[in-house]
Amino acid sequence: RRRVGAAVRREASPAAEPGTTAAAGAQAADAVDFTRDVMPILKDTCVECHGPDKVKARLRMDSVEGLQKGGKSGALVKPGDPENSLMMRRVLGLDGDDQMPLDKDPLSEKQIDTLRRWIAAGANYPAAGSQ
Repeated sequence: RRRVGAAVRREASPAAEPGTTAAAGAQAADAVDFTRDVMPILKDTCVECHGPDKVKARLRMDSVEGLQKGGKSGALVKPGDPENSLMMRRVLGLDGDDQMPLDKDPLSEKQIDTLRRWIAAGANYPAAGSQ
C-alpha cells in the first residue's frame, strides 16, 4: 500500500538562510567567547599546575600572555586547527602523552567542545586591557 500525500516538502525558513540577520544573530550566540567560556575552563582545570604557584612544562595558563607564549612543547593552539593544537591533543590524551588535567577527572564533552570550537574559530583572545 502507498500512502498518498505522505511526502512532505520542507522549506527553510528565511531566518535559517545563511547571511541573514537572524542567522548571524544565532551564529553570534553560538560563538565561543574567551573570557566568558574558555578562561573559566582553564581556571578550573589547568591553572593549578600551569599558573602562578606551579609552572609545569614552563606553561602558564592563567593569562592571555602565558597562553600565547606556550610552554616547553611549543605553541598551545594552532588557530583554526583544533585537531593539531597541543591543547586539544593533551586534553584528549593523544600522542601517547598523559591526558590533561593530570590526576583529575578528564574534561567534560561540553568543555572539550567549547575549546574545540574556540580554536576552530581562530582562538581569539580579548583585546589587550579588556579582560
